[in-house]
Amino acid sequence: MKEIFNAKEAAHYIGCGAQKVRERMKRGLWDLGEVIPKGKLGNKEKCEYNIYRYKLERHIGRKLDEVDTSK
Repeated sequence: MKEIFNAKEAAHYIGCGAQKVRERMKRGLWDLGEVIPKGKLGNKEKCEYNIYRYKLERHIGRKLDEVDTSK
């Protein structure tokens, strides 16, 4: 079972767009995991978002089943 999701995957379960997830995490409104600034990633152009399963489950108020996470 997957333990770390990206913004697009998390957005699917929350029911919003990936950009909304990224912005709310960056501003500290949603505690779903960690935002790694592009400066710490070397020469990457974008920040990295690691969304943890347990925090996503807490945010949406239910457990993610194996059926939910298999695409």
